Formats: sequence, C-alpha cells, structure tokens
Amino acid sequence: MRVVTLMLMLCSAAVLAQEPKPLRAIVSDSNTAPYAIFAADASLQAGLSKDIIDELGRQLGRPVHYLNLPRTRVEPWLLEGKAELGCFLNPDWVTAAEQLLWTDALFTTQQLLIRRHDSAPLTGIQYLAGKRVGTTWGFTYPELEQVFRSGDVIRDDAHSLESNLQRLLQGRLDVVMTVDLSYHFYQKTAGDLQLAADPLWSEPPAVYCALSRYDMDAAAELKQQFRQLVQSGFIARQLAFYMGRSARD
Repeated sequence: MRVVTLMLMLCSAAVLAQEPKPLRAIVSDSNTAPYAIFAADASLQAGLSKDIIDELGRQLGRPVHYLNLPRTRVEPWLLEGKAELGCFLNPDWVTAAEQLLWTDALFTTQQLLIRRHDSAPLTGIQYLAGKRVGTTWGFTYPELEQVFRSGDVIRDDAHSLESNLQRLLQGRLDVVMTVDLSYHFYQKTAGDLQLAADPLWSEPPAVYCALSRYDMDAAAELKQQFRQLVQSGFIARQLAFYMGRSARD
C-alpha cells in the first residue's frame, strides 16, 4: 500500500512539474475601455488587452494570470520579476524604460483633446494656457509635461475617462486628454454628449508592451510571439473591431 501511495505521489509531482507556468500580465483598471473592460469584482472581463494577451497565452500554451495594479506600480513589478508584461505603454512614458525589454510597436494611437462643442478648437499648445486639463492618474503626457510643471496649464487627475468627461460637461474642466480608441468607444456606448475632439498636434505615438528582463529567455520568447501577432494581422483585426471598421480601412 505504501508503494502504491508513493507512486501516486510521484506521478502527481511529475504532472505538476509539467504544468506550464502562468503568464503574469498587468492590466490596470486605469486603462479605459475598450483597452480593458472590468467586471464588478474588478476582474478583467474583456477588451483589447484581454484579446491580445489571451491569444498570446494560447499560442505559448500558458495560462494567463491578470494583475490589476495601479499605474504607478507597473514598472516596479516588472523590474522585480513579479510580472512578465504590461501593455499599451511607450518608452517615452516610462521612467525605467531602459531597464525593460520592449516589443515591436503594436499600433499607433492618436491623442485627442476633448472639449465642449461650443468652445473654440484647440490647434496648438498656446490655446491651453490657463486651462484645467483632465488627465488620468499615474499617466505621463510628454507633450504637456513642461507646461504642467510651469503651471501654465493645470493638470487635474481622475481615475477614469468617464469621470473626466462628466467633469468636463459639468464645467469643472476645460479639456480632457484621451486617445482615439477610448473616445470613439465611449461615444458609441454613451451616445452624443455634445463634445468635440481635436487631435493633439504631435505625431501619433506607437504603443508597445513592456517585458520584464528578470527572465531574459522568457522575455525573448514573448517578444517573438508578439511580433508574430502583429505580422499575422491579429492585433490589427482586434483594433478594427473596437473601432467599428474593417481591418482594411
């Protein structure tokens, strides 16, 4: 009986040893829909991030464990090896960019300045002087950092795009900073809010995933797999789905 028990224990240990290691991916609820869509219990339910990372895990044969962390904790967790990846970032937005490995560009995103429809268009940084701009807590805005620091433009953080847009409609903000995918998705779901969007005057930035260097072999494998997701058109198709258009548009 003891021999049988020992064999069962050894077999169980062998099975456990063969189970693939979970892929730990940071997706914060500060990511606006449709980048990330969360359930009432704060678990990741859907969205572009889940589509991409679930497919990544499927192709690698690894289960995915999603980590909902504040934006300010993303880099420390990647640097300490507590997570393997964090997506929808850009090296210009990350202070520890050189200490992380980066995927190829996944896509570009147009940054927008959202205003009330009866206000004047914002076509240059000079038109933001003295205005209160709704931004997202923990996010970096390189194009505006200098005027934020000088106080010429007032940065006013909130946790979500929805909160910022409501404050804009209430007259508590003059402008809201966001990106095209988030704004168009919100407009589709919320209806006409009597708002207007002006593109930021800078070149649309590319969006990447940041990879932890804690395990360089695993990071290199992830980078290669992300490259295949881009080359196969998978990411472009998912992005087009949320934009409500054909991937060929």
